[in-house]
Amino acid sequence: MNVFDQHLDEVRQALASGDLRNKSGACLFDPGRTWPRGRPGDIILSTDTAIELGHPQTESLAFLMWTDSSDMVVDGRITVVGPDLDGLAPGKAPFGKIVLAGVHGFTGDNAYDRFQELDMIRFRLCLEGYMLRAVPQQNREWGRVSRQARMNGLSLRMIGNELIREYRKLDYVDAAEVIFITSSPQDIRLFRPTGEKAARIIGAMNRIFDDLEQDCDACGFRDVCDEVEGLRDMHRKARGKR
Repeated sequence: MNVFDQHLDEVRQALASGDLRNKSGACLFDPGRTWPRGRPGDIILSTDTAIELGHPQTESLAFLMWTDSSDMVVDGRITVVGPDLDGLAPGKAPFGKIVLAGVHGFTGDNAYDRFQELDMIRFRLCLEGYMLRAVPQQNREWGRVSRQARMNGLSLRMIGNELIREYRKLDYVDAAEVIFITSSPQDIRLFRPTGEKAARIIGAMNRIFDDLEQDCDACGFRDVCDEVEGLRDMHRKARGKR
């Protein structure tokens, strides 16, 4: 199922623009680089916080897309558009995060469950000195980086490295790529239309599996299913199993 391929192209085109390209740096996943794991439920108090990424008072955007077209994802690449953590001023910083996954075996029967498993990785990954809060229905993430972790060298590249490590543990993931944007609220907003379209596709999938008797003609996601190949077939299969 390649329901996001058009929108992956949009991300590539934005990153290739001269303005963003000049602000970008990239590295590849290094299995030998690791960051200590924290404990689930660890809290970073505001008094211990160096940087708040994507605070509600700043710009924030986070979304995930997948494809079974292997050439559309650069496996292991971590891109940072703008400063990494050591280059950000203490306090609140705008934050964008886009995850691209190259997968296989996604069908109308399993795509929704597999997406949920992919999405939950960000919550399950507990890194020492980094605390994640998320508002997924708004395509936002809010993270806190502790003063000690920043002094110890925690970086977005390291966070991306550990995310990719976790994605690779799933047997249906062939490639994983992470993109961070900290350069400016304006740069993050360039990706918001794509994030909103991705969220609409996920919303349509949610509706398919939460309300199998939904009349397509009356559904608020009908335009998405009409536009995105594979969603109507997913709906038919889901209703047939009921």
